[in-house]
Formats: sequence, structure tokens, C-alpha cells
Amino acid sequence: MTNNPPPRQAHLAFLDTVRTYELDVARQYFPNSLIQGEPCQLLELGAGTGVQASRLSALGYKVSALEVQGSSYREVRCFDIVEYDGVHIPFPDQSQDVIFSSNVLEHIVELDQVLNETYRVLSHNGVCIHLVPTSSCRAWTLLAHYVWLIRRAIQKLLATRSSLAAKEDVPRMPDSTRAWFWTLIPMRHGERGNTVTEIYYYSRHFWSKKFKDAGFEIIKIDSNSIFYTMANGLGLHLGMKHRRLLSRIIGGSCNIYVLKKKVKN
Repeated sequence: MTNNPPPRQAHLAFLDTVRTYELDVARQYFPNSLIQGEPCQLLELGAGTGVQASRLSALGYKVSALEVQGSSYREVRCFDIVEYDGVHIPFPDQSQDVIFSSNVLEHIVELDQVLNETYRVLSHNGVCIHLVPTSSCRAWTLLAHYVWLIRRAIQKLLATRSSLAAKEDVPRMPDSTRAWFWTLIPMRHGERGNTVTEIYYYSRHFWSKKFKDAGFEIIKIDSNSIFYTMANGLGLHLGMKHRRLLSRIIGGSCNIYVLKKKVKN
């Protein structure tokens, strides 16, 4: 399988800042890192670079991290990540105390099967913590796409005029008709619907039903308390203080779903 091009450094810096903040917000729903004197077994789905897995490991959790083959983050990993087929979780039944994912579930094609797999490997008293983009985030991304496009064009123009520009941060030019089309027209972010109908597929209603159908009880739905868009139009040029303020006005960019297994009769 051919890997996707590695992400640009500016994008990685933005993700690192945002994911660090989101993990700090979600941490309140994690159990202690020790359970009856033993390290809490934590599985991260779609670990990306491994930044969050590394931080959770440093906090004392026994972390296993999974990522699909061909990930664009493969060359910039900072944690030992196991590659899998994206469907079958390679761990025994009831072996994990925590299952964590951040901005991952919306990218899974075989979503029902993967949720069933998380149910299988989660311990009876375990907890799932999933961060999933909101409908508000999807809606604002339609506008932010063109902010990103204008910023990208300016960066490309400046880079061609400066020999000092960091080569890895120079925007890549589309290399096909299809690439040009999706550069000019916003494409869907996940695996269901289109750029407009994704507003529904990121709704609390849709995800609550999916989780309940997989056998989970929803303990809590919370906000990540920060605003950004999938287009990453402004990156680190818009500070975290302002992103927190925006989340209070127009809503956070992710919902935090806290789940446990339903008690079966």
C-alpha cells in the first residue's frame, strides 16, 4: 500500500496544540491510571502520530495504539503504534479498561463492525471516550474551506518568491484534475454523505443512535470547549484563547462521548 504524503510541519504544530488541549478536557472522564494496583489498560484507535498515546503513557496508563496502514502520519510517529486492518481489533475479549479515539470514528468505513469490536474488547466496567466533530464544525468548515484556499494561494505565492521558505511548508500544487476539483470545491471530511449531509452525520442524534445500537450506554456528552474547522483555515494564527471564546459563542468543534457497556438482561 502506498503511503499518503506526510503532513506539513505547520499542520502538525496546529494539531499538537489542539489535541493537547482536547485531551486535557477529556481527561476528567478517564479512570485512574491504576486500577487495584495494576496499570489501567488503554487502547487508542487511530493514534496518528502517537502524540496523545505518548502523553497518556507518561500519565501511567498502559497504552496500546492502533493505526491503519498507509497513514499519512506514519513517518512522523513518536510512539510505538501497531498497524491493523481498520476493522478487527487485535486484542482479546474484555482486555481494555479504556478505549479512546479522537477525530477518528467519522473516518471509519465499517463503523458498525468497529463499534462491535470495541464492545468486545472493553472490560465489563470499562469506559469508551470518543471525540467526534460536531454539526457546527462541519457547517463552518464549508466557509472556512475558502479561507484556507486563499491562505494557501498566498503562501504558495510568497514561497515561490523567497529562497528562505521552508520547503516542507510550501503548499503542494494539485497534480490531477480530480485534485484540482476537490481543492476548489469542499469535499466531505469523513466516510458518510457529502459536504452538506455530513452536518447530520456529525449530529448528536446520529452518534447516540450508533453507540446505543452497538450496545453502549451514554454516560455523558460534553464539548471539547474549543472551536476550529476541518479546513484549518487560520491554524495557529488564531490563538487558543480566541478559539475557546468562539466555542462559547458558536459551539465546540467536537463532542466528547463517554460510554459504558449496557447491562444486558
